[in-house]
Amino acid sequence: MKKIFYLFLLAVLPCVSPAGTNTPLRMSLDVARFHGDSANVYLEVYYGFDVSTLKYAAVEHGYRGDAIVSVTFKQSSTDSIVSHQALRIPFSIDDTMLLAQSRTYNDIFGFFLKPDIYRVYVVIKDGRDPALVDSVSFVYDLKLVDRDHLALSDVELCTSIVPMEKDSTNRFYKNTMEVKPNPSNLFGAHQPVLFYYLESYNLLKSKAPHYQLRASIKNSVGKEVLFTLKSKPRSYDSNVEVGMMKVAALRTGAYVFSYTIMDSIENVKYTNVKKFWVYNPSLPPDTLVSATGSDVMSSEYATMTEQELDKEFDQSRYVASKQELDHYKSLTGEDAKRRALFDFWSKRDEDKSTLLNEVKEEHFKRVEYANINYRTGKKDGWKTDRGRVYVMYGPPDEVDRHVNEIDTKPYEIWSYHSLQGGVEFIFGDRTGFSDYILLHSTHRNELHDDNWQRQISTQ
Repeated sequence: MKKIFYLFLLAVLPCVSPAGTNTPLRMSLDVARFHGDSANVYLEVYYGFDVSTLKYAAVEHGYRGDAIVSVTFKQSSTDSIVSHQALRIPFSIDDTMLLAQSRTYNDIFGFFLKPDIYRVYVVIKDGRDPALVDSVSFVYDLKLVDRDHLALSDVELCTSIVPMEKDSTNRFYKNTMEVKPNPSNLFGAHQPVLFYYLESYNLLKSKAPHYQLRASIKNSVGKEVLFTLKSKPRSYDSNVEVGMMKVAALRTGAYVFSYTIMDSIENVKYTNVKKFWVYNPSLPPDTLVSATGSDVMSSEYATMTEQELDKEFDQSRYVASKQELDHYKSLTGEDAKRRALFDFWSKRDEDKSTLLNEVKEEHFKRVEYANINYRTGKKDGWKTDRGRVYVMYGPPDEVDRHVNEIDTKPYEIWSYHSLQGGVEFIFGDRTGFSDYILLHSTHRNELHDDNWQRQISTQ
C-alpha cells in the first residue's frame, strides 16, 4: 500500500519549481585525462548543475526531483557509439523554500578509451519535465599520456580534497583521497580555496634522487600572483600531486593555473595548465589590468593552441568579411591569431556591459546544432549547405519536408518570415546519401534557380 500511495502522489500532485523563478537547467563541464593501461586512456568527465532548477513533486515525506544525466562517446570517423553511461539522480527536500537559493551538485563519470578523435555528447534532463534540458557536444582528440618521458596528467580543479580510507561506493574516491571536482572552475567568495589534483608519471626514467614541482597562478595580463615550489623524492614511477592555493584575496577576473614538474639534472620539465575564474564582488577591480590589448590574455584564447585557434576561426568564416579572412590567413604564430580572434568577436559584441558575448555564444550554439543534425559522412554539419544556412540565418520559421514525392528525390523548403521580407531556401538530396544541397533561394545574396525541380527529378 505504501508503494501504491507513493505512485499515486507522483501521478496526481503537481510539480513545483523554485519559488518565484523560471531558471533554465544549465550545466558546467570539464574533463581531465590520466594514465589508463597499455592501450587505453582513463578520462574523467566532470559535470555540475543547480538542483534548485529542477521540478519537484510532493511525496510521502517532502518533495522529490530527479535528473537524468548521460555521456556518450562517438568515434568521429564512423559516428559509431564507443561508450555510453547514464545515471538517474534523485534529490529530496523537506520544504520547497530550500529552492529559493541555488544548490550546486557536482559529479563525475569515468571512461577507459582508446586514443582517437571522439564526438562527446553530455545531456542533463529533468526527470519530471523533458522540456528542461541542457546539452553540450564537442570534439575531443584523446591522446595517450607520454609513457617515455617525465609527464603529468591533466589538471583537475576541485572544491575539496581530503584523506579517506578506501571506499568503492564513493564516486569521488581516488588514491586514498576524496577528490571532489569543480567543473565550473569558478572560485572566489563562495569557494575561497582552489584545490588541485594531478598525477606525475615516468619518474624513475631519471636517476636524480629528487624532482621539483611548481604551482603558480597568473592573472589576465600574465603576471604571476601566487606560486608554490617544493621538492619530492623519486620513490615510485608515478605519484599523486595535490595541493591548495588560497584565492580569497584575488580580484574578479580570469586566471591561469599552471603546474610544472622539473628535473634540474637532466634539464627537462613538463607543464599543464587550466584556466579558471575568480568572482570576488567585495574587492575593487584591478586597475593594473589593461582594458585594451591585455584583455586577450583574460579571454578563452589565452590557453588555446594554434590548431584550436585555426579551427575556431574556420567555424567563424561565414560571418567574416573577405578582408578578415585574408588577414587571418596571413598571420603566423599563436599570439597574432589570439589577437585576431579576440578582435574579431569583440567588435561583434553588441552589449559590452555584460561578461558574455551573446553574438558569439549564439553563433557557436548554431555550429554545435549543425554538427549534430546535419553531419553527412565525414563532413562536419556546419560545412554542409543546410548547416551553413542554419549558422548564418538561425533556425527557420518553417520546414516543409518532401521525402516520398513521386518522380522526385527528397527535398526540403526552409522558410524565414522576417528575413528580407520573407525568403525560402530549397535543399535537395541529389545523391541519395542525405547530403542536402542548396538548389534555390529567394534570398538576394544566395543561389537562385527558378528551375530547381529539374535537379531532383527522377524522370
